[in-house]
Amino acid sequence: MKTRTETIKALPEYLQPRILSAVAYVNSVAPDIAKAIVRIEHLRKSLSDKEMMWVISLLTFDKLLDMVKDSPEFAKYQAQMKERTLQ
Repeated sequence: MKTRTETIKALPEYLQPRILSAVAYVNSVAPDIAKAIVRIEHLRKSLSDKEMMWVISLLTFDKLLDMVKDSPEFAKYQAQMKERTLQ
C-alpha cells in the first residue's frame, strides 16, 4: 500500500503533519527513554536527516523553554515588559 504524505503549504516545514506525527509517535512512550530511542531509530529509516532534526528539536522544545524561563536574561526581559505594560 502506497502512503501519501500531505503537505500543508500554509505551515512551516517543521509543523507539517509528517513531522508532528513522528513527534507524537515518540512522545507517546514518554517517559520511557529506552522505548523512545527504539522509536527514533525506527523513524530514521523513513525520515530525512532534516526531518529528524525537526522531530528531535520539537521533542526537546519543552526542556529548552524551561531552561530559557530560568535564565537571568529572561527574568530581565520579563521585568522590562512589566514596566512597559499599563497597569
